[in-house]
Amino acid sequence: MPARVIGLTLLGLGGVALAVALLAPAVAATPVPEIPADEESETVVSGTDVTFLDPLTLEQRTGEDVSISVRVRGGSPFGGDAAGDGAAGDGAAGDDTAVRVHDTTTSAADGMLISTTTTTVCLDRRTAEAVDCAAEAVDGRRTDVRGLVLTFPPATPERDRMMWDGTARASFPVRFVGTERFRGLEVQRYEHVVPEQVVRSAPVPGRLVGSPEETAPADVVYSATRALLVEPVSGVVVARYEVLLTTLRSPDGTPGAVLLGGAFGSSEESVTGALARAEDVLDRRVESGSAVPWTAGSAGVVLLGLGGSLLARARTRALPVGREADGAVPQPVPVG
Repeated sequence: MPARVIGLTLLGLGGVALAVALLAPAVAATPVPEIPADEESETVVSGTDVTFLDPLTLEQRTGEDVSISVRVRGGSPFGGDAAGDGAAGDGAAGDDTAVRVHDTTTSAADGMLISTTTTTVCLDRRTAEAVDCAAEAVDGRRTDVRGLVLTFPPATPERDRMMWDGTARASFPVRFVGTERFRGLEVQRYEHVVPEQVVRSAPVPGRLVGSPEETAPADVVYSATRALLVEPVSGVVVARYEVLLTTLRSPDGTPGAVLLGGAFGSSEESVTGALARAEDVLDRRVESGSAVPWTAGSAGVVLLGLGGSLLARARTRALPVGREADGAVPQPVPVG
C-alpha cells in the first residue's frame, strides 16, 4: 500500500536523522584545521621599571615605563601585505599558507622611540609554523624564519615546540608546562627561554663599554625568558610575560651599557582583545556544533511521528469490515 510504504520510508529517514543528531557532537569536536588566511591585531607588553639606552643622547635611562607593541597584518597567500605596499614580495605561497607582517615598536612612555623592526613570515595554516617562501624577511633582508611566530595552531596539543625570537633571529624550544585557569578560560602555559648569546657585533662609542677610545668594538649580548598563556582551541596567546636583557660587552668581557632590560607583561587592553578573539573561535565552534544536532534531531522526531501516523492509518484502513483493530469480532449487545 502506498501509505504503508511512505510510512516505512519516513520511519527510516527519521531514524537516520536521529543517528546524525547523536553522532554530530563527535564530528563537531574535530579540531579547527587552519589558522585564518587573513588577520589584523595588535598586542602590547609593558614594563614599569625598565632600563634602556637613549638612542639620541646615548645616556642610560632607568626606572622608565616602556612598551613593546606588535602589530600583525595579514597578507595574501600569493604575496603582498594587507597594506598593499608589496612588503610580502612575490612569495610563492599557496592556499595552505598565510602571510603575516609583524611591525614591532619599542617606545618609552614619553614617546621616545627605542627601536623598530618589521618581520614578514609565511605560515603553514595547519601547523602555524613558518615555512620557506620568497616573502620571508626581517627589515627587508631575506631571513630563514623557523618555528612558531607569535601564535599557536588551533587545537594546540600539549607538547613542546620551537618558537622564533626576533632579536636573536633564531628559534628556540618553547616548552609545555601545564594547564591553568585564566579569566574563566582553561589555558596552556608554555615557557620560552633564549639563553644568553651574542647576536651581533658592532663599533660603538668607547664610553658605552668602558673604553677611553672614541670608538671601540662591542658585542650585543641578549637573553630572554617568557611565559605564554595559550587558549588551546583557537591557538591564541591570551597573555605573555617576559624578562628581556640586551647589553653591550667589550671583547675582553667588560660589561657595557644596557640597551634594554626589564620585566614586561601583557597590557589589559591586549588581554581583553586576545580573549575576545579566542572566545569568538569558541563561540563559532559551539554554534556550528549545536546547529546540526538540533536540526537533525527535530527533523528525526517529525519524520518518525509522520511515519508512525501513516502506518497506523494504513493498518486501520486494511481491517475487514466488522473486525476491531485488535482482531476481535464485535458481539451483539443483549437487549432486555
